Amino acid sequence: MTIYEPHNRLEVITPKGKGIVWLVTDYGHETDTIYTVILDSGEMWQFTHKDIKVRDNITFGRKI
Repeated sequence: MTIYEPHNRLEVITPKGKGIVWLVTDYGHETDTIYTVILDSGEMWQFTHKDIKVRDNITFGRKI
């Protein structure tokens, strides 16, 4: 198992609303990567990669 804390802010859209990725947990080959997201509402939820989308960031040239 590997836990990664991104150094740069990664803003995402989830089924529960907008938020920021706080931790990324990789349990290995047999399971999906888990993203721990702090939502704009203050709640923390965990999602898999299929549940989240990266938000626009004009500074980094990311236009969705």
